[in-house]
Amino acid sequence: MSRRRQPPPSRPKNPAYRQAFQRLDTALEENTPSDNREKIRLLRLAMFADVDALERSGTIILPK
Repeated sequence: MSRRRQPPPSRPKNPAYRQAFQRLDTALEENTPSDNREKIRLLRLAMFADVDALERSGTIILPK
């Protein structure tokens, strides 16, 4: 009796999936705006709001 687990059988991969995903990636690159400035600004506001408040109050001074 062997207690070692056998690896699951490998599933054959259809090359059509690869081509479909490549086409999808290409379409997303062409049709998605790549300007992330607004997202970065909103993330910065959310993540560092307390630091900004401390800086405005004069409690801490951050080097430039």
